[in-house]
Amino acid sequence: MPRWGVTWTRFTPLLGVVLGVVVSSLAQYSLGRASERAEVRRSARERAEARRNERVTHLIDFLAVVQEAERVAVDRYHHHLADEQWQARQMQAVDRMWVAQKTIHMLCASEVNAAARRLAYDVQDVIRKGPEDPGEPQDEKVWAYIRPSRKAFLDVVRDHLK
Repeated sequence: MPRWGVTWTRFTPLLGVVLGVVVSSLAQYSLGRASERAEVRRSARERAEARRNERVTHLIDFLAVVQEAERVAVDRYHHHLADEQWQARQMQAVDRMWVAQKTIHMLCASEVNAAARRLAYDVQDVIRKGPEDPGEPQDEKVWAYIRPSRKAFLDVVRDHLK
């Protein structure tokens, strides 16, 4: 029996070292994995924020081209412009508006895209056909024609960006 006692006392420190190495290795592995997961989450948050900022930029661009197209309609129906210069502005504004809408289609949720399409169609219609009411003042009639779809678009965007 004394022999086992001597052997046991020789291996006890070695067993402590082995257990210490195993526990330390497991702790380092666990900390490394936790660090990797935290980095993945941080990277995903940064990507999501960058995508959101890109969408906001394109939504603002869309609103700017819609605003220009509204001015084109006001120039036509309130200021009675229809010359070649106005026609060139009209074509450019409508083209830019539809390109901006297609960008929204690619980058935003379907409900945002649907609201943008509705607004673009209403702006295009008021440019081509004029406001439904032929009375004066025509600038206010143009804005009244567009107002419901613009408000719907802005409401959807606000809810989407929350």
